[in-house]
Amino acid sequence: MKIRNIKAIGKRPVYDITVNSSNYDEQQYVLENGVISHNTGSYYGADNIWILGRQQDKDDKEIKGYHFIINVEKSRYVKEKSKIPITVSYDGGINKWSGLLDLAVEAGYIVKPKNGWYAKVDKETGELSKNYRASEIDNNSEFWKDVLKTTDFASWIKNKYTMAQGEMMENESTES
Repeated sequence: MKIRNIKAIGKRPVYDITVNSSNYDEQQYVLENGVISHNTGSYYGADNIWILGRQQDKDDKEIKGYHFIINVEKSRYVKEKSKIPITVSYDGGINKWSGLLDLAVEAGYIVKPKNGWYAKVDKETGELSKNYRASEIDNNSEFWKDVLKTTDFASWIKNKYTMAQGEMMENESTES
């Protein structure tokens, strides 16, 4: 790591610290106390430390946007070591259904009946819906609203990521 330049702005110096990396996509960003810092490791006093990784979303040779993974290193609100996927495209911005397909498969709300195909599953009866391609599901608000409305998938997601809430120790009566 080397300091590329130092420039005074008012009375405070500003430092541009750069780390050499052969792959730009491997460089990391840290969200710390509301500030995004690039290639730094200052963790002192932070309530939340999220490291953002990114990967290009390409269609043939053209970049359509990016897939981000938020790695929760430290948090008082989200389980540490959680990985939260977010897709951002140049056309539509943030895909609010990002990552739900993989989570729904992990939780058993969606299954892969055959390679490249997905189906909703009724967890009580085991009955499968019609088959869908991933491209039909990824940004399909009707599909995801139905899954969220007719199952407890939203609760499953909340339990997967949320830290326990409430008192650490129950109030015990000292009377016998």
